[in-house]
Amino acid sequence: MNEERVLNSDLHQVELSKEYPIHKILDIGGGGEGIIGRLYGGQVVAIDTRKNELEECENDSLKIVMDAADMQFLDDSFDVATSFYSLMYMTKATQEKVIFETYRVLKPGGVFELWDLEIPRYEGALKDIFVANVSVKLEGVPVPITVGYGVLMDQLGQNENAITQLAINCGFKPFDREFESGHFNLKFEKV
Repeated sequence: MNEERVLNSDLHQVELSKEYPIHKILDIGGGGEGIIGRLYGGQVVAIDTRKNELEECENDSLKIVMDAADMQFLDDSFDVATSFYSLMYMTKATQEKVIFETYRVLKPGGVFELWDLEIPRYEGALKDIFVANVSVKLEGVPVPITVGYGVLMDQLGQNENAITQLAINCGFKPFDREFESGHFNLKFEKV
């Protein structure tokens, strides 16, 4: 990768502990590092459109190649859905479909928790690749996982307000949020 094209976020620290110990969890875009699957193991059904991303996962989740914009699960199948820096890889139209599908497959009262970041709008500068630098400390794991999630920037960018509005439009009720240095953690309930 040509480093001259890369705009890096500051390193963001995330600490995750088991908040949903007895629930069935759907992890959207759960390939690659498989952060949620590493934390919850067999409670997780990790879906990703890329088989190779799922094959990279070193966790005990059930891994399924599936498009989150057209999930093949029955309605009301999951207690919790997560998205760990996955929405940033989707177009706005795909994000809307994924959030709608997430609403559909969650049980009433179910929680959709996501982690992502604000991506600046691309306005023709040399730097057209945005990289989210994240260090994740998992409960019970002594060494943090440090990763960079990179995407091509577009003219729309991405922000917390737009993601929240998409979720509300799909029927979710926001109930918790954290925001730090452009990174956000949002929680929604299916009402």
